[in-house]
Amino acid sequence: MRPRSPAAFPAAFLALALGATGALGACSDDATKRTEGNYCNEVSNHLTDLSSPVIVTPEDIDRVIDSWRAVASTAPLAVQQEWNIVVISMETAAAVDPNDPASVQHVADTARASERAANRVISYTMERCGIQIGTPPPAP
Repeated sequence: MRPRSPAAFPAAFLALALGATGALGACSDDATKRTEGNYCNEVSNHLTDLSSPVIVTPEDIDRVIDSWRAVASTAPLAVQQEWNIVVISMETAAAVDPNDPASVQHVADTARASERAANRVISYTMERCGIQIGTPPPAP
């Protein structure tokens, strides 16, 4: 993992989190864990880190990424794959080296590639939970 700079991270992180957002392992697909009710509760429990995270230290980065992973681990099958893609984008942003143009470009490329998944997660969460995370996707 590349060195992380808390001062440089928020811009890349927020670009992914609010707009265009290791791979999640083969975690248990426990049916009780992946219910809509549990998912919506996890979103509520981590809403600040999902929508308006405060990033000052490397520990804050870790906390926010852990929040995204926690919610992803409860995502119903309907959006599980999209959540996996979004978490990979978040992990990529967390590993950015702001002094390395290739690293910054990799974050931008990953954000663009994950935009459809992020929009699906945002829409699904609003439809099923009535909770707004990120920026709503554009109307079709």
